[in-house]
Amino acid sequence: MKLPSLNSLAGGVLALTSALLLTSCGGGGAAGNPSQPGSPDFQVLPTETTVYAGVPFTFTIVGGTTPFMLSASEPNVLPVPNSVDGRSFTVIAPNPGVIDPGLTPGALPIRTVNLVARSGNGLSATSTVHVGQNFLTGYGASFTESACPGAAQQPTGTTGNFACSGGDTAVRFLAVTNGTLHGDELFNLTILRGAAILVDPATGANGDTISVRSDHTGAVTAIIRATANQPTQLGVLRIQEASTGVYMDTVFVIVGGGAAAAIEAVPSSFTFTGATTADCGTGSGTVQVFGGVPPYTATSSNNSLVNVSPSTSNSQPGVFTVSAGNAGLCGDATVVFTDSVGAHTTATVSTKAGSATPVLPIQIVPNPVTVGCAVTSSVSIAGGSGSGFSASTTDPNLTVTVSGSSLSVTRAGPAGPGTGSTASTVTVTDGTSFATLTVNNPATCP
Repeated sequence: MKLPSLNSLAGGVLALTSALLLTSCGGGGAAGNPSQPGSPDFQVLPTETTVYAGVPFTFTIVGGTTPFMLSASEPNVLPVPNSVDGRSFTVIAPNPGVIDPGLTPGALPIRTVNLVARSGNGLSATSTVHVGQNFLTGYGASFTESACPGAAQQPTGTTGNFACSGGDTAVRFLAVTNGTLHGDELFNLTILRGAAILVDPATGANGDTISVRSDHTGAVTAIIRATANQPTQLGVLRIQEASTGVYMDTVFVIVGGGAAAAIEAVPSSFTFTGATTADCGTGSGTVQVFGGVPPYTATSSNNSLVNVSPSTSNSQPGVFTVSAGNAGLCGDATVVFTDSVGAHTTATVSTKAGSATPVLPIQIVPNPVTVGCAVTSSVSIAGGSGSGFSASTTDPNLTVTVSGSSLSVTRAGPAGPGTGSTASTVTVTDGTSFATLTVNNPATCP
């Protein structure tokens, strides 16, 4: 499927295209028989779709019987529950660390994942899911100019996003990714936390939430008007693209009536890198906070990505541990440290995918499979190193053949109902790893 450009995606939701992966079984059953795996009566809907990182998306299951077992070909990219008893479930995909090869210039960066559902009565269905990167991530809002009354000034020597109690601060966001400008598009801006409101400089509209259109360059400009006579505090600004629901949050500091002495975090940045291209970096590091007046407090801008502990340190210097533990989530987070009199400093934490190519486990679907006398059944093979599959069995009554990603298993005849039952094993390998298929077949044939 050819994906449209980011401009067309930002203007509306990507159309859904149905595609059902059929897996046929032998034993004399017809391909459309709902009692067989791969029946068209059992589906995960939509059968093909695009979801955005960080935006909840609900899938629906039709046909089959509960409970339903779920799996994804890349669970770090599309985390799904192991099982569901109902007929719908919601996922929130993280930002994919790697994207599909061969995408056209200007296309939405996506990672394609297969979502597989198996019903309680042995049916299976697959949905193709394109996980699109949150195209707002990495383009944080910039607080460019402030009109600070009286003593409400940004502390000398500090960096970061600041607004002033009782004053106006210009905030600017550039909606550009992959060289594509998101011009003349609607964005919703919301103050999630902090004593402040937003003002549209073009219309004068104001409140906790305002809607602003980007100009022809893709720039969004608004004003943060902080409430007067407030203590120094943290604020959180959310910017959300209206048509897709994709959003990002930016942490800023509302400086109170007096500026506190500067403090320093050492080190002020960390980068964690994953082992493979499918894994984001994890790890932890120690930050010491010097200057100011203890106790110090610490807050992460993205607890899904980075945690900080303890939340308060009474020592001098203050000692904190920052940790990134989600191998399925790449991105950046800011940890804000505040002393007892309102001085602030920050440390940035980045998690990135590695450079090594991952080797996925071999998957055989369906597994187990049943064959009758003089009957051939086929299963699908996925994963592995991609260097080609081969198969073998120690059961002299079975013949196995591999063609690409399809494995055929034939039980020797003569044809007939057969007697007894045995479970034979077929081994599939790609040369470096292996998986086994259980084949249920008659012990004797006429």
